[in-house]
Amino acid sequence: MELALSMWSLHRTVRAEGWTVLNFLDYCRREGIRRVELLDVFWRDVESELPQVVEFAGTHRIRVASYAVANDLVKADPAERYAALRQITDAIPIALALDTRTIRVFSGNLNEGFAFDSALGFIVEGLREAAATAASEGVTLCLENHGKLAGTGSQVLDILERVGSPALKSTFDTGNFLLVDEEPLQALDVLISRVGHVHIKDFAKDPAGRYVSLGGSKFEGTAAGQGQVQLGAIVRRLRESGYSGEYVLEYEGTGNEAEGIRASYQYFQSLIPG
Repeated sequence: MELALSMWSLHRTVRAEGWTVLNFLDYCRREGIRRVELLDVFWRDVESELPQVVEFAGTHRIRVASYAVANDLVKADPAERYAALRQITDAIPIALALDTRTIRVFSGNLNEGFAFDSALGFIVEGLREAAATAASEGVTLCLENHGKLAGTGSQVLDILERVGSPALKSTFDTGNFLLVDEEPLQALDVLISRVGHVHIKDFAKDPAGRYVSLGGSKFEGTAAGQGQVQLGAIVRRLRESGYSGEYVLEYEGTGNEAEGIRASYQYFQSLIPG
């Protein structure tokens, strides 16, 4: 049970310092981090960068645990929906080149002008087609609980059941449930048999927090173990259920990102049975 680091955990540093994916991997090498999650949003030129990233990861024994795609399937224009679908299916050969068979995906946003049912229909249609392609390549797509359409455990489960493919599972983001006013442990009751990938994330209540739940509660990102999420209980229940997939840190605090990551890793070590 080893914690991987999502490149998103350093997104402020990446943007401020102009880091490439190789810069991120070099940071991980220096910090002794040997498992990572890469995201499609950080490529500058995937065609030229990918071979370099594969070589660097292999040389320094850094394993790509998962690859994340920032797709949005809720689009009125069929051409835009097709582009979102292609964003997922085009990620499959990239993930395979990175030697991972786990791809995090999104549903899409409930944008103005969309009814819930029609938006849900677009998501199910797109993910069903994407999952069919993934299944043919031996890849698993994992839908993150994120936003108003796939925010709660029951919403995620409904989409998984409508798609009806073993190639679509849940990315269980431990923090995001708080933003739809759901206790993460209660969401785990709903999704525990469908979890294929886990984001370790923690939020603390903060009257000045940047993240506002649907019910108006304000949260701020924090190092793992320092917020509201009962991470110890979640990890214990996942282990007891037989979950053997990846745990990926997604730090979203406002402080020094490197310090928040180190504190999160130290806390996660305390959750690993001796």
